[in-house]
Amino acid sequence: MLLSASPYALRFGGLFVALYGKWKIRHEEDELKARRVRILKRIAVILIAVLFGLMIVAGTVKALVSLRIITLQTFFSVAGADLPADKDGFTNILLLGAGDKDHDGVDLTDSMMVVSLDPDDTKSAVMLSLPRDLYMLSTEKMGKGRINELYRNHKGYLRRTEDLTGAEASPLALKELAAEIGRKLGMEIHRVAKVDFTAFVDGVDALGGVDITVPYDIVDTEYPGPNYTYETFEIRQGPQHLDGETALKYARSRHTTSDFGRSARQQQLLTALGEKARAQGIARSPATITQLLKTLSEHVETTMTFAEVLGAAKLGEKIDREKMISMNLNIETGIDTPFAVPGGFLYTPPRDQFDGASVLLPYSIPEYPVTWKQIQAFVQVLLHDREMLLAKPQIQILNAGAKSGTARILGNELVRYGFDNVADPQNASDDRKNPLKLPATIVVARTPEDKKTAEFFADVLGLPMGPLPPEILPEKQGQVTIVLGTDYAYRPLQDLILK
Repeated sequence: MLLSASPYALRFGGLFVALYGKWKIRHEEDELKARRVRILKRIAVILIAVLFGLMIVAGTVKALVSLRIITLQTFFSVAGADLPADKDGFTNILLLGAGDKDHDGVDLTDSMMVVSLDPDDTKSAVMLSLPRDLYMLSTEKMGKGRINELYRNHKGYLRRTEDLTGAEASPLALKELAAEIGRKLGMEIHRVAKVDFTAFVDGVDALGGVDITVPYDIVDTEYPGPNYTYETFEIRQGPQHLDGETALKYARSRHTTSDFGRSARQQQLLTALGEKARAQGIARSPATITQLLKTLSEHVETTMTFAEVLGAAKLGEKIDREKMISMNLNIETGIDTPFAVPGGFLYTPPRDQFDGASVLLPYSIPEYPVTWKQIQAFVQVLLHDREMLLAKPQIQILNAGAKSGTARILGNELVRYGFDNVADPQNASDDRKNPLKLPATIVVARTPEDKKTAEFFADVLGLPMGPLPPEILPEKQGQVTIVLGTDYAYRPLQDLILK
């Protein structure tokens, strides 16, 4: 019986082995497929982080950092390439937003931001937005004109003179724009990334839209429509759910407020997108991932290699979310305007000097010739004094015999350079008939813990440290107090910083 049953046993055993073999192969294929999907999802998370970081220039790093994909550290280390850095360890990237073929103003870079990452020392990021109407009176290779036109014009010039295709001319124009902006700002820019509107719309829709609170009513009757027309874009104050097209209009609209208000909306929108992407895990289906990767490949152009894109995400992992500095160049100088705000280094020259066009120029000291010295000094503060800017020290300036008005001039200048926690200047004494006059200007620390901060301002201003004079009431003190004596002679910060 046993012998007669053995063929059946062998046959059954063979069938079992065959079935097991097929199951094992299928199981291994399923496991391999699952691993591929997981890897694809992880890559997509990184790419989407970069995508959202490139789509709306303002607030780029906030979106990248908000994803906080710490579980991919090993993947980053293997796949990502280090981005170049300057001698101080800063990696600086120019981010551009432009219209695509379906929008007016193709290749006009209407959104522009320089991002500086310091991942190792301060673990901070600086974002400086440049208004599109900022005018360059001269460049080395790109002629003159509004800053948002330079890439388009130089790309066209290269196509005509070098007989290049658009695809060949574009990266050359991007690199030259980065070099020129770097020269004007006094910093090295290592890489460039440009994204168009389609990438933004598709990205928002892939996330199922975005929820924000609109801070004020927007009624823009001159929003760009198809075929060089205008249409009305209207959105009301309060909680709103936006799809991709509406979110793009919210980010682009500029006729209800200024370009500076638009930058604030872009930052708000991008932060909300980053938070939603993180909350829902971003990639929920291979189809969504595939579509986003397709959008990224077709609508984002960068001088970074793919490995460097992953490296950029790795850098984002090192940035402390609480150490983000966001600034934009603007016209609130406190000289021609009621008050000063950080980045107030621009002014609007007479239109008849520019064929009726409204442009912005750097405010210069002296007024002529026009230079970028103040902006360069501002950039030096942004790059090298990040931690002091983040600390927001409270500063009090007291006039104790200096020329009338100099305390306000100095206070406005400190605000424009980013130290916006400056109290209203006061006289050192309240006796108007016999105002206090002290012979020496000093910088005073309120407490021993404030000494390092006070020493910073004493060093920048070229002033000595000292104790609070007994003639001045303690309640007039700030965390740092600058007492302007009769010997004080105002010197612009540009001359003190750019030594």
